[in-house]
Amino acid sequence: MKGRKFGKPRGKTCTWTPELDEILKAAWARGGLRAARRAVRQQQPTWSRYSVKRRAAALDLCRRRAPRWTDADENHLLWSIDSNASLALIDDRLGRSLAAVRKRLRRLDYTAESLGGYKVKDVAEMFGVPPARVQYWVAEKLLLTKGGRITDSSVSKFLADHPEKIPFESLKVDMQDWLRENGYPARGSEAKGASVGNQ
Repeated sequence: MKGRKFGKPRGKTCTWTPELDEILKAAWARGGLRAARRAVRQQQPTWSRYSVKRRAAALDLCRRRAPRWTDADENHLLWSIDSNASLALIDDRLGRSLAAVRKRLRRLDYTAESLGGYKVKDVAEMFGVPPARVQYWVAEKLLLTKGGRITDSSVSKFLADHPEKIPFESLKVDMQDWLRENGYPARGSEAKGASVGNQ
């Protein structure tokens, strides 16, 4: 009789039952591989992490590895960026995560600044208001974002539609000039905006 191999069962040597599969699925939904391994080992103490992960992959619980980027994918990505499509729309078209799209753009030497728009803290400094207020305006859709940055066009629209929300007189002269150039009402309309804001 040949000697038996001892150690933790791996791969096909583990016999999975429907009950164990249900335990695996429920634990995976709660906390991924770590929770699944803990739950399965309560039933099968000798089964390895590899065995649990292999079974999770067989049950389609593991995230599938993203397909390689092709030249066509990159060309579509760059065309979409040049046509001002949002990153959310791009990742939907390409069937990839937002993180994957951002990572690919970095590899193609696209920085956040090159995508246009402003960070929340940039708008807060320009408008002379706390960042939390800008975040509130974003949440209320008064300022729109694209790729995680506030768009130039929505800043201009905000300046034109909501001048009363900006402490214009407390800003430096060069910033006041910049705001006027980008949509803030001319002198005749400023007094009107201020009176509305004080109501």
